[in-house]
Amino acid sequence: MAKVIAGMTISLDGFVADQAGNASPLYPDLAARRGTDYRNALIEETGAVLMGRRTFEMGDPDSYVCSTPG
Repeated sequence: MAKVIAGMTISLDGFVADQAGNASPLYPDLAARRGTDYRNALIEETGAVLMGRRTFEMGDPDSYVCSTPG
């Protein structure tokens, strides 16, 4: 049987993004984690990624499933 893991990053005051829709302050180390053993292991364990439209449009959706940048 498959396992479902849900996660979401929010600020302490309950916001996911600022008034301009920018969520990058919540992910200051996201670019630094690309290609790391930690991130690659998470990608290997992931069968599917479900995201909203704004998250999809925010960046490169393939970065959620590709273990190497690009």
